[in-house]
Amino acid sequence: MQANEFLGGVDLFRGLTPGQLDRLAGSAVELFFPVREIFSDNDIGDGLYIIKTGMVKVTKSAAETSGVEAVLAILAPGKSFGELSLIDGLPRSANVVAMAPTVCYFLPRDAFILVLRENLEIAYAMLPALASMVRSSDQWVASLI
Repeated sequence: MQANEFLGGVDLFRGLTPGQLDRLAGSAVELFFPVREIFSDNDIGDGLYIIKTGMVKVTKSAAETSGVEAVLAILAPGKSFGELSLIDGLPRSANVVAMAPTVCYFLPRDAFILVLRENLEIAYAMLPALASMVRSSDQWVASLI
């Protein structure tokens, strides 16, 4: 499967046209991660990762010295992580660990911003998926209360 076809099946990019997907796919690179940490909370946010094969765990530590962490998500192929840093460029908000050998499409933030500047319709098409992510997070937090 080509990168543009794969990206079209990802929630975040589902509303994009084939041409828009081609443009984004042209900026994506494949990265391989063995079973290990991919990035940590507060690392530099450099782009978006979309899982092609493998599985990752997303966690948040309660405090740096406590050793307690909450599992926020277990993500399988077709799911993505790093959306916040892709959009705002701020440091990572969680830890991500490859639970199995994992291949991801990586979309660098700089390339993503350039594509958005050239085609604002991409941003509009992504808004429903981003809103859905926020709503899901709100529901998850509400279930904890």
